[in-house]
Amino acid sequence: MRPAFVRPHSARSMGNIIKFLTALLETLARLPVLVVRFLTEWIAFNPRLGPLRHVVLAAFAYVIFAVCLVYVVAPIRAVTGAYTIADKLKYDAERWIATAIYDRRGSFVGTFDPRLDSVRDVNYTDRSIELGDYTANPDHKSIPVREVPEYYWKCLVYHEDRYLGTWLNPYGIDLLGVLKIPLSSIQRTIANKRPSIGVGGSTLPMQFVRVIYKTPPDVSEGGLTKLRRKFGEWWLAPVVHRVLTQDGDTPLKQWAANHIWLAQRTGGSPLHGVEVTSRIVFGKEAGELTIAEQMVLASAVNKPIILMPGSDKLNEVRLDRWRYITEVRARTCAEKLITDEKTKAEIVFELVSLAGGPPDPKVRPRLQEALDKFAPSLAARAQANPVIRANALMPSARFGMREEMKQTYGFSWRSYVRGVTTTLDTVENLEFSAKVTAALARIDQNERSKISAGYALDPARADGETKIPNVVVVAADHKGEIVRYYETGETAAYFGASVARSPETGRYEAEHDPRMIASTGKIIAAIAIANTMRDTQNSLYLDTEAPATGLDTCARGGTQRHGRRAIVSFACSLNPPLINRTALVGQSRVQKLIDRLGFTMPPADAAGDGVPPSTAVVLGQISGSPRRVHMMSSVVLSALLRRGSVPVKLPTLVKSYDFTSTAAADAAAGPLGTGVLPSDVIRPEAVPLVRALLEAPLCYTTGKKPAGTLRSLSHWCAARRNDLRFHFAKTGTQVTEDPNATVDVWTTGGLQFANGAAYSYVVLVGTGAVREPWATSLHAAQVAAPLLEVLLDDLTSHARTNPQNQLLPPPPAKPNVPVPVAGTATGASKFTAADEITRNLGRP
Repeated sequence: MRPAFVRPHSARSMGNIIKFLTALLETLARLPVLVVRFLTEWIAFNPRLGPLRHVVLAAFAYVIFAVCLVYVVAPIRAVTGAYTIADKLKYDAERWIATAIYDRRGSFVGTFDPRLDSVRDVNYTDRSIELGDYTANPDHKSIPVREVPEYYWKCLVYHEDRYLGTWLNPYGIDLLGVLKIPLSSIQRTIANKRPSIGVGGSTLPMQFVRVIYKTPPDVSEGGLTKLRRKFGEWWLAPVVHRVLTQDGDTPLKQWAANHIWLAQRTGGSPLHGVEVTSRIVFGKEAGELTIAEQMVLASAVNKPIILMPGSDKLNEVRLDRWRYITEVRARTCAEKLITDEKTKAEIVFELVSLAGGPPDPKVRPRLQEALDKFAPSLAARAQANPVIRANALMPSARFGMREEMKQTYGFSWRSYVRGVTTTLDTVENLEFSAKVTAALARIDQNERSKISAGYALDPARADGETKIPNVVVVAADHKGEIVRYYETGETAAYFGASVARSPETGRYEAEHDPRMIASTGKIIAAIAIANTMRDTQNSLYLDTEAPATGLDTCARGGTQRHGRRAIVSFACSLNPPLINRTALVGQSRVQKLIDRLGFTMPPADAAGDGVPPSTAVVLGQISGSPRRVHMMSSVVLSALLRRGSVPVKLPTLVKSYDFTSTAAADAAAGPLGTGVLPSDVIRPEAVPLVRALLEAPLCYTTGKKPAGTLRSLSHWCAARRNDLRFHFAKTGTQVTEDPNATVDVWTTGGLQFANGAAYSYVVLVGTGAVREPWATSLHAAQVAAPLLEVLLDDLTSHARTNPQNQLLPPPPAKPNVPVPVAGTATGASKFTAADEITRNLGRP
């Protein structure tokens, strides 16, 4: 008996399915034999076809090749390649991500130079460079889009890859495009009157391969070169398609918006991607483009817009191409893709208006004036080249911004940031930089006899044999946003020594920075002493190297043991009395201040003995970057402004980031990301003494004459000016074992103007290398002070246009006015005891 649970109908159905599958497999197995038999018996050896049989055989074979390429080779290559070269493909694409730069006013300045942008390699030539078995392809730079403009994508697909994702093009190779190559070859051969290989429809993935590996078609390429290029595109296109579509089509759209060549300046300088091209061509971001403008950019693919006029012939070509883009290709997109007749009419009308003439590059008038004034030789090229524009408008700040982002995010900062808005006003900073450069030339002329051979301060004298030491002149407002930034060189020394940057991560490692901060470390000594709440300006400190007379002057180098007043010790930067007094504070307390402010103690000697923290701060043997020294002054400034509860972070060149994603915005910040509370460093009750001691280098007088280390700037003492509330500063000179061999000269401090505007600053000139002095017997007074005066004059103008009334102390309370009491015999006011106490307290 048959089992009850087996149904006869089901059994027959299953048998029919098995028979069908078996027959199908047999047919597939016999198919190659049938094809070969057809080719040999019916075509190759068919006498009835005559010579035509060779043509038919070739055509049939080519059809088979095309079908196998699209439906067999492409899918296999897509899957295998996605596992083998996907990471390299993604890195190659990442190298071309440009980072947009905006100034404080939101004006588009340009993009970072490719030299500042790549992680492992960089190639900013126009040809591939072979590095062993690795090829470094030329970089192009495009600002990545966040949202791909809808009609840019639709128009692009319509013109360039109409069958994308259909059965005719399932893996990045278009069957019809492959099949039309023989026909186009015949047409080109007839037209050229010589054998020529035609072209096939290049899909978007194939065009990506061209852009990535710089293999565009060339009118001079031969047939074999063209075939080799085409096979290379067929080989990589399926992998590109697979990598970009396996998790949806968003990456494919982004590549189409980021990496395609859309415009070029007359004579070169191609612009890649919608985002940067829209800024140059239309003067707006991609998200602000109209539908007509989106279609214009999509129609410029393979026919890039020519920016800027040239010769008469070029101008004719430029106009013809622009009209072809707007009136033919973009209009076709509007007519084919827009269904609403009213919208279509509006778009066509806009395209007709645009077709009147090709656009000139868009630059904000203020930035154009700056280019014409400060970089006249680059002004024309900078209009249509965002890299040259940024290089000209931010000659030093771009290095600083890049280093700040690298210290925050490491080498992968481009994965987080697509645009950065700087704290600087570009034009104002260029004007300031010109003043500093002129001041350096004057100092170089005046002090040339003391500057070592091979060095110069005048940038005009720098060449392959003559170097300029690090020159840093930086100021930040009360929020820590840098408003003036000047540096020489490309190493961004303000952000720390190059040797302190990890070659693995790119981040700055403060403990490896060798630059000692010289006598600016006495700021820590002043804080430590004031925090004990035992001293006044007139407290006496033991000086074991005091002169016999003139103890209220800056005389030093004697052999007497005398007390020197605190105000004199700080005004004159006297080491022995401050070493003795700071040691009494306690080494652990001084060490805490060093740690909180982020400095590094000098290494211990061979015996394991280290310098006491009190000695290290007074002699300036602790090390740190100019940015860290600047932050120390920012902390003091905040304390003097009575903002002790507001965290102070490292001064920054970045006002805001345009992040690539929401997750990027939450990435870990750099060192001391949470900032330092000034009240944790300086006790509120200690603020008056800190102010008095640190104003002394500017304000101290003896015999009615300025006597501090900054006496040349004594006219910048707040007590001598109506426009300042306070101004503190400290100088320092770092030398080698030879006390006359100058390594670094420093000045750092802070000030507040009468309208509330407040700034901290740092000025540095030096090499930072203990064994590399750049001058003899040059000190802060001769080098840093003149640069500081340029900065202070400039900050006066900045403060005038940026008042900060909220930083001013509240006005004193009005004294209680006695109210007459009616009915008294004398008519006099009655006072309570509290009234009398209040009135007395209000008297000076």
